[in-house]
Amino acid sequence: MRPAVIGGLEPLYNRANVIPNPRLREQALSSLQTKQFHCEGGGVFGGPSRDQRGLLFSFLVPYQTLCDYLDTVTDRGPSQDPVNLRALHQSLLDAVNPNAPTHAYYRYHPDQDDGEYAQSLVQDARAALLRFPGYSAVQESLTTLVKLYVDLQVFKHGPTDQRIRRLTEWFNGHSATGLTSELSWWEFSAAAGSTLGLFALLNLALDPNPDPAIVDQVMSLYFPWLGALHILLDYYVDQEEDRLGGDLNFVTYYASKRQAVDSIRRIYRRILREAQHLPDAAFHRYVAKGLLGFYLSDHKVRWRPSPFTCQLLASGGTISVGIYFAALVGRSR
Repeated sequence: MRPAVIGGLEPLYNRANVIPNPRLREQALSSLQTKQFHCEGGGVFGGPSRDQRGLLFSFLVPYQTLCDYLDTVTDRGPSQDPVNLRALHQSLLDAVNPNAPTHAYYRYHPDQDDGEYAQSLVQDARAALLRFPGYSAVQESLTTLVKLYVDLQVFKHGPTDQRIRRLTEWFNGHSATGLTSELSWWEFSAAAGSTLGLFALLNLALDPNPDPAIVDQVMSLYFPWLGALHILLDYYVDQEEDRLGGDLNFVTYYASKRQAVDSIRRIYRRILREAQHLPDAAFHRYVAKGLLGFYLSDHKVRWRPSPFTCQLLASGGTISVGIYFAALVGRSR
C-alpha cells in the first residue's frame, strides 16, 4: 500500500509546492511529509481484496490529506477564532456532499491565498464519491461522522481557556444518544476524531444496495468504539510530546496510567463483541488489532516500553504482536 500512497500523494506535493502564501505552502508540505502514514493506515480499507477498482483509495488520499492539512493549519495557527475554524473545516463537509455548493474557506483566516489547494482536494474527494454505486445509502451516516469531526476540531483548537468547557458541553449535549453513560467526555471526543468510520462506510457503498441494518451496525462499531481506540492510542504514544508542547492530550484526563490502559482495553474488548455481528467480523477485528500493533510500535513508546504498553499490546494477541514487529521493520527503513 505504501508505494500506492506515495504515487497518490505525488501530484498533491506538486500542488502544495506552488501555493502562493508562504506560510500555507509550508504547512501543506509539512502535513504531507509528516502525516503520510495516515493515508497508509486508511489504505487497509481499500486493498485489492476489498476494492478492486480502487474507488476508496481515490477518495481517501485527497480527503485524509485535507484533514491533515487543516490540522496543521489550525494547530498553533494564527487564529483560534471558532468562526474561522468552522469556516476552514466546512471544506470537509463540502467534500462529502458532492451536490452542495462550496465555500470560501479562508474568509476569516489571516492567511488567504492557497492557490485553490483546499478547493482542489474537496473536488477530488467529491469526484471519487460520485463513482461509488451505493453512496446515497451511506451519505447520511458519513455526514454525521464528519459533523462530529468538525465540531471536535473547532472546540479542540479554539481559545485555550475555553477548550475543556466547550468539549464537555458538547459531550453533554449528546446525552440523548446514550453514549454519555458509557464514555467519558474525552473518550467521546477521541471517537469523533477518527476518520476510519468514513472508510468503513465507503466499503459498504461499493455495493449498489448496501443493507441498511449493516450500515447502522458499522456506524455503531466505528463511532464510538473503533474511533475511540484509534485516537486514544494516538494520544497514548504522544503523551510526552504533547506535555512538552503544551498540547491537549485526552489520555492525560484518566486518573492514572493504570486507568488509561484498563479503559483502552475495555474499549478494545467492546469492539470484539460488537464486531461479531457483522458479516466481515474478522476484518473489523483485524483493524482493531492492527491499531494496537501499529501505534505501539511508534518510537515514542517502543524504546522504553512500560508494563502498561506491553499489556496493551498483549491484548491484541499474536496478530497485534505480528503487526508490531512488521511496523518496526517498516519504520526503520
